[in-house]
Amino acid sequence: MVNKKLGKGLSSLLGNRNTITQQKDTENNGLLLVPIEKIFRDETQPRKEFDKDKIDELAQSIKKNGLIQPIILVKRNDNNFMIVAGERRWRAAQIANLKTLPSLLIPDDLDKDEISLIENIQRENLKISEEANAYQRLINKNNYTHENLANIVGKSRSHVTNLLRLLTLDKYFLSLLNNGNISMGHARALIGKTPGDFDEKTLSQIAKGKLSVRDLEKNKKIKLSKEPNLLHEEKNLSDTIGFKTKITYSSKGKGNIKIFYENLEQYNFLINKLKN
Repeated sequence: MVNKKLGKGLSSLLGNRNTITQQKDTENNGLLLVPIEKIFRDETQPRKEFDKDKIDELAQSIKKNGLIQPIILVKRNDNNFMIVAGERRWRAAQIANLKTLPSLLIPDDLDKDEISLIENIQRENLKISEEANAYQRLINKNNYTHENLANIVGKSRSHVTNLLRLLTLDKYFLSLLNNGNISMGHARALIGKTPGDFDEKTLSQIAKGKLSVRDLEKNKKIKLSKEPNLLHEEKNLSDTIGFKTKITYSSKGKGNIKIFYENLEQYNFLINKLKN
């Protein structure tokens, strides 16, 4: 069942800002001051990377003005707390040498993962892969439909569906998408493809954003067609070493050979075989 409280945004969680209690007087819906050494990050939170320069800028602001916005916590045990929302502020507060942080404990009936995702989306753009993985985690955890999740995070159902599809994107192309080299449209056209499917010139055009989505979708010749001799060489090599192989090359004669293995045991066997 979808938690309707989350659709109202984080403002509904902040309660009465005029009441700040000491840690020993904490209640599930009250603001409190928590020693910074008792606060720990959530290893499962959506955001995995943080901009150091922006954290330093925030730290300077905190030194000058204090930490105005409380962080949101969940009680981990009797003495420690875990961050639900506000890790950037927590990191900056450490640089600013704050000893205690104004904090808010979330009610027991709210999902910390949902709040963390909403907070990250609203405050600063997540990387595409971070947002997509967070969506998938909530779907697996709470059995949400795409429509349910879209209502919770304030996005369209098509946005959620399209992001989840990108989890099948090749890691190289996903990196280009995260870094802004290609658009969502490019990424959707690249689902099911690998860098080995393109010649060096086309791959370079994709990486530099010089190939339009329309060109990528309609230009079927960018996928290399295998010459009979090349297929024969791949088969011979695969038969010789006992592993699937893939050979690609450019018009200049440069190329690469890929050998595919499925687990660590096969990897060790392959390395020993190549050494011998």
